[in-house]
Amino acid sequence: MKSLRGSETNLLMLVPRTIAARVRASLKRQALRGERETADEWLLWGAVPRASSPLLAWRAEELISRRNRMTLARCVRRFLAELGDPRCRAYAVNRPAMRAHSRALLQLAVRLEAADRPVSPAGIVLTQRLLRDGAGPFFDPDRADELGPALHVALDALEQDLKE
Repeated sequence: MKSLRGSETNLLMLVPRTIAARVRASLKRQALRGERETADEWLLWGAVPRASSPLLAWRAEELISRRNRMTLARCVRRFLAELGDPRCRAYAVNRPAMRAHSRALLQLAVRLEAADRPVSPAGIVLTQRLLRDGAGPFFDPDRADELGPALHVALDALEQDLKE
């Protein structure tokens, strides 16, 4: 009986530790998300990633990484594929606007996939926001007229730091 009580005690101690570990992990993810958002805003404002700013340097590298670029390119290609034969008709994309700007969408995918050509971190931030904003022109039919200009701004921004 004594060993049973010991294991019950150990189990009771383990549960709070597990919960505490999950809470700590969640708080770390929230803090990381906040740091990313802050760095993204700075990059959009024109801050230049330098070694003297570890947060900006880290975020810029994360944004322009091959993995992130390919993830965004796959998302654009998936949107383009959905135009012809949508797998799920309930998928809330703004298909008429996307059809009207399919050439710019294709240019965006090709530009992201061109690993031999560098991109600007600010351009990647704009691209991510465009593709992931559920209330943006990709998804909201009332904002369809904004899609073309937003795509061109993102494409231009991908080259922005590289021209200067």
